[in-house]
Amino acid sequence: MRNTTPPSELFIVRHGEAHCNREGIIGGRLGCRGLTDCGRHQIKALARRLAQRQDEHPIRTLFTSPLRRARESAVSISGFLGIPAIVVEDLAEQDHGSGDGRPWVDVVAEFGDIPARHPDRPLVPNGESWLQYLDRSGSVLEQLLAEHRGERILIVGHGETIDSAFHYFFGLHRMSKAVVAVTASNASITTWQQQPISWTRPQVGLRWVLTTCNDTRHLDHFPMSHHSRTGWAR
Repeated sequence: MRNTTPPSELFIVRHGEAHCNREGIIGGRLGCRGLTDCGRHQIKALARRLAQRQDEHPIRTLFTSPLRRARESAVSISGFLGIPAIVVEDLAEQDHGSGDGRPWVDVVAEFGDIPARHPDRPLVPNGESWLQYLDRSGSVLEQLLAEHRGERILIVGHGETIDSAFHYFFGLHRMSKAVVAVTASNASITTWQQQPISWTRPQVGLRWVLTTCNDTRHLDHFPMSHHSRTGWAR
């Protein structure tokens, strides 16, 4: 029997510029002080763009990381789309334990090497390793997609959220952080869409297709220094 469930579509938005980004601070639950003025303007530009298609092709559900910069971004987007922002604890970025609120340069110096070369080792002893983060973030992504099959959903998260989605959908090697990365600019949109494996035989099934990556066209009037950010190994 042919599956009548419509294709799903997933939008992943990185939060706007935050104080911890500008200051080089590890922005966990303690270190994150929310969005800068620039970040708030970035997210409003993004939200206006998403809202342009909301009547015709509505996003049904909006999820957000619990960290302040993501929640502030999600609340702004929520107002434009007319849907509530639902906080999902496991969408938080990698937990760096006692490194939270400290300068990246100091914590990485104490680590003694480039963290991306050691995905199985936490940045601080009581933190979460990259591999642990991939397990957590991959599980919650799988759960949300299963619970909202056939819908257009939006996740407001972090650069790591976008990294994790690439690992999940493309099945990247779990130890590949030091050799492959993706650009994740503030207030960018990355879009995944289910499409037929074969357009001539659509009954065969669907697969996930990356349709946009790091889309920042809504930020064209912003200075590049305020939203350009490539994947990096700290």
